[in-house]
Amino acid sequence: MNPARRALFSLVPILGLLLLGECGARLVGGPECASIAPQATGWETMQASKRYLWSLEPNRLFESPAGTSLTNSVGLRSSLLPASPRAANEKWVMVTGDSSVYGWGQPDGQTYAEQLERMLGEAFVGIPFRVVNLGVPGYSTEQTLRLMEDLGWSYEPDLLVVHNIFSDCNIDAFQDRSALALTDPAPSLLHHSRLYCACYMPWARYQSSLNQETNRVLMPGQPTGANQARRLEELDQWIDLSRVPLDDYLANLGKLHRQAETRSAGMILAPLAQEWDVGRWTAPMAPPIEGQVLPWAPYREAQQAWAEQRGLLRLDLPGAFASSGVDGNQLFIDSMHPSVVGAWIMAATVTRALRAHPESVGLTAAQVHPNWSPGPRPRNPFSAPEGPPPVGPPPGHSAPPSPHR
Repeated sequence: MNPARRALFSLVPILGLLLLGECGARLVGGPECASIAPQATGWETMQASKRYLWSLEPNRLFESPAGTSLTNSVGLRSSLLPASPRAANEKWVMVTGDSSVYGWGQPDGQTYAEQLERMLGEAFVGIPFRVVNLGVPGYSTEQTLRLMEDLGWSYEPDLLVVHNIFSDCNIDAFQDRSALALTDPAPSLLHHSRLYCACYMPWARYQSSLNQETNRVLMPGQPTGANQARRLEELDQWIDLSRVPLDDYLANLGKLHRQAETRSAGMILAPLAQEWDVGRWTAPMAPPIEGQVLPWAPYREAQQAWAEQRGLLRLDLPGAFASSGVDGNQLFIDSMHPSVVGAWIMAATVTRALRAHPESVGLTAAQVHPNWSPGPRPRNPFSAPEGPPPVGPPPGHSAPPSPHR
């Protein structure tokens, strides 16, 4: 008997055992494969989501010492809906990111997106602007990609401003792709097998709770086990555990860029600032030592090189914060989140960049207002660290053992 036939015959008993096991699993009522449902216990304004892990509750009013925030009917902190009326010459800009873009600690009327909308409307002659806030607390590029596919592109934005970085580089209790594969698995023929599902489901339930706080399933929080890192040197050691590893992060930027090009939309990058950029450190750990690699530094460097290779505009928000001359306590409400003053700097930086590059949003130099200025800085509802912060950590976060989002 030749080797090929011998191998074929050796598979017969294996296939017979598998068929017998499948019949047995069905006879005893073996489990079907099912997605793992995330749990969002105790989150204000947030709800569990198999598609995104979590999302903002639609039509939710949230009160905090910092002011009021209201989400619209599609679960965004924006006054605009995809079907909102649009003037013929109106430009729509969409900003993506996590809680800093959402505006944690910024009351309605003073968020970064709203300040940007006002500034852009004043910085160009005869061109009304609307800004769509696609920021959701804790969202990485993995979730932003899904949100753009499901909702964001239906707004038909003229320009996409991508701020995602901190939730991607954050070391948390899970990595986004593996978590989303549990909650929103891709269709598979194996999922029709009761024998396979009997083996898969216990493993999936175990993975969903691995390194997770009690009563938190596939939700950001304080990691345990191998993912726990309470010192910066430990963060260096575990950098490969970032929610979105660096190569995947760059690949996700590429997907966003290709989607924007397909829709004739512009795209610019604007990585967020953090308090250490202005020499301030309030995180519950010793400040960085000389030469310390902070978790977001490799992402910033790689992002800059990626943008240069593609000729994309990349704004230096950390540099804008550092050169603003504003006291760091006025710029941030905690170790990460910008105050309304910080949001004003973000909006002014983006507006100046678009005035210098009007082609990014389909305009020309002739439409730039010659005498524009960002106007006076707003007044903070509170100052950090002396004043009262918003209630608890931002939606989608526990008190961090490390500077993370």
